[in-house]
Amino acid sequence: FFYLKKKKFSEISANMAQKGASRKANFCEAETRLVITDIKNNYEKLFGRSSTASEKNAMWRNICHKVNGLYAKGRDTEDLKKKWRDIRHKAKNTAAKRVKEQLETGSAQTLHSELELLVLDTLHQKSVAGMGTMDTSMVRMPRQQ
Repeated sequence: FFYLKKKKFSEISANMAQKGASRKANFCEAETRLVITDIKNNYEKLFGRSSTASEKNAMWRNICHKVNGLYAKGRDTEDLKKKWRDIRHKAKNTAAKRVKEQLETGSAQTLHSELELLVLDTLHQKSVAGMGTMDTSMVRMPRQQ
């Protein structure tokens, strides 16, 4: 099963190379910051129940238009959604690592980046801490110097 997936991936890569297709550029920090702040400012509209699917799609297109207008890298809404999922995943993992360190050693050495702190502000405590008990002050930490 794994071999088949690997083979398909290599075939896709070979086809892309033959067609001259290349992958999109990585998100720069300023681009990432714009995506995070726009999503954070419109979080209820994007993920709340009060907005319709078409309103949510329009909001994603609006954010995409801002990003492409400033950085002209040809992003689409799926790129932004994937970036948001990846950022959230990384922020949750860092927070979970901090909680684990706090429980094991009494202090946490892992620091959150400024962008991760912005993302953590949008998450529910249970999604970061899991179902165990914890002091919520352990999730946030003063910014790195």
